[in-house]
Amino acid sequence: MKDDNIRSSDLDTLLAFALTVSTAPTREDVCRAAELATSKLIGHSLFTVMAFDPNLMEVERFYTSDPAIYPAGGRKKKRDTNWGRHVLLEGQVFIGSNDEDIRHNFDDHQVIADLGLCAVINIPIKRLGTTIGTMNLLDTSAHYDEADARNGAVIAMGLGSILP
Repeated sequence: MKDDNIRSSDLDTLLAFALTVSTAPTREDVCRAAELATSKLIGHSLFTVMAFDPNLMEVERFYTSDPAIYPAGGRKKKRDTNWGRHVLLEGQVFIGSNDEDIRHNFDDHQVIADLGLCAVINIPIKRLGTTIGTMNLLDTSAHYDEADARNGAVIAMGLGSILP
């Protein structure tokens, strides 16, 4: 279990991210800052930001740390899925801790497995209480927990200002 107390270095990371959100010249700069902050605070091997289209019940990749495998613009259908209801409609964090969680919730589970990734945390990005996207972190070991969800939620709030 991670320490629930806020360390000075964690606060510095969050403040640096907040400053970037308010001063960055581009949306991509904000996403890169989110990628860096989540790397320091939570850890990941793959970082993506998806924009949510509620009419189509699809998400579209807005930013990615690995454009060769997961290019921006890629879309995923989430209509009538448990993950879509939980994350997109109910606005709840999803934590997947093993290959089965990933296989059950993601059509691209084989690509994820081929990258050696077996853990995921999907954090809703909201604006005015409505989910407008997701921030997604994947890693090679199952370590995501509720403390990560809380730290990630703070970062996701900043991303809410830059998604379409």
